Amino acid sequence: MATVNYTTGPISSSDDMDQIRIEILNNSSSRQTARVRLYDLSFAPKRLLISQEIRLQARSTATIDIPASNLERWEVQVSATSTSVRPWVGGKSKGQNIPGTVVLNSQFMRFG
Repeated sequence: MATVNYTTGPISSSDDMDQIRIEILNNSSSRQTARVRLYDLSFAPKRLLISQEIRLQARSTATIDIPASNLERWEVQVSATSTSVRPWVGGKSKGQNIPGTVVLNSQFMRFG
């Protein structure tokens, strides 16, 4: 089975961003696996901060909350075993989504 790769592309943080939330939804009737990677784009080449494998039960969601008060530019990549695995990403401040940092599934770009 081929791997499906998604990226948010570069995202700029707002000054008050304190968290990045990544949600992965398994919209299929079988178990799936996803790998989530968070990169800090302040470095050249970009620096990998998080690489986490997630095993998803059928029709389930996994949430990863990452402290991010010092990130200026960042990118999230998700690799999954099925197109039924759907990512969502949002920068947050005091529990509220920050406009301009939310990336819906339909806005993720496929690569590779």
